[in-house]
Amino acid sequence: MRSNVSSQSPAAETVLVIDDEAPARELVQRWLAGAGYRCLTESDAQRGLSLLGREPCEAVVLDIAMPGETGLSVLPRLRHAAPDAAIVMLSGLDDAPTAIEALTGGACGYLIKPAQRDALLQVIGQNLQRRRAIVEKRRRVARLEGLVQQQTAIMNSAQEEAIHRLITASMFRDEETGAHLKRTGLYCQALATALGWPAAEVELLRLAAPLHDIGKIAIPDAILRKADCLTVDEFAVMKSHAAIGSEMLADSQWPVLQMAEQIAAFHHEWWNGHGYPYGLRGKAIPECARIVSIVDVYDALTHDRVYRPAMEESDALRLMEQGNGTQFDPRIYERFCELLPAMRLIGADHPDAPPLTAFAPERAPGAGDCREAFA
Repeated sequence: MRSNVSSQSPAAETVLVIDDEAPARELVQRWLAGAGYRCLTESDAQRGLSLLGREPCEAVVLDIAMPGETGLSVLPRLRHAAPDAAIVMLSGLDDAPTAIEALTGGACGYLIKPAQRDALLQVIGQNLQRRRAIVEKRRRVARLEGLVQQQTAIMNSAQEEAIHRLITASMFRDEETGAHLKRTGLYCQALATALGWPAAEVELLRLAAPLHDIGKIAIPDAILRKADCLTVDEFAVMKSHAAIGSEMLADSQWPVLQMAEQIAAFHHEWWNGHGYPYGLRGKAIPECARIVSIVDVYDALTHDRVYRPAMEESDALRLMEQGNGTQFDPRIYERFCELLPAMRLIGADHPDAPPLTAFAPERAPGAGDCREAFA
């Protein structure tokens, strides 16, 4: 059966009438149309539910006693299909249990047939007014959330720019390339995601990780850019970059710089307590620093440095395996190994340019250096 539609102005609220009795249905339709509503009608519950899926309605007038599916049985699905709609039940019986079931099931009104025009219009009008208030409040909340998201995006952009400028400053002094810093952030992003970190924390880590060596700004060029092996005294100066970086980033109100402070301070700590500068061990080392320690060594070994050319990845991984459970958290290292295909893709997408070639001539490719993890 084709639905009957009473058309009003485009802005009129729409009311769906579901009743198997044509005279009752047409009477309610005339009342609603006369009050300025746009009215749709259906003769059974299933057709009404189907129509509601195609035509958004602000209110539904629903008969309870109909052949086949009753108004009470279809009420939960109507409520689900149109959660904001005002649903008024019509019943031929003045039955308290039925009224309670209807109202607790989501109906906002219960009228006895034959319904009175004024009573019906009053119930519908009051509930539509309440509905309009709810919808408007929701729109205001959505607008406010949109403004908050916009301001948050602006603040995040400002933070990212500030971090980028700090990283750029460090690159003027250090032998490391911008690609290394980019890779470090992306490696950490992939690894933290695999470890189950929340998305917001993963993003903080991606931004914070490239600041791990910011303290090298304070290391003298004679040590920082030395192409030969460092002496014990020179290495002691080099190790001070961790505490210096932590001090540079301390006392920030920005979560990203708070995480960066932890990373700068602790990414050279070892799982077994033999790292520096504080000799922390195990889970006393923040997890963000334990993640960075692995990917930083991986990237350093597999890319050129001023003091040696890159190792083959297989050689680098054999060397890193010695640190599994000593230098590196074994749980994180295991997940890192599982992610090696993704790590290789990140490396391929962000190569060093230009390559570093000023290697010490007397040193063979892959030779160790006291600046590296496995001296």
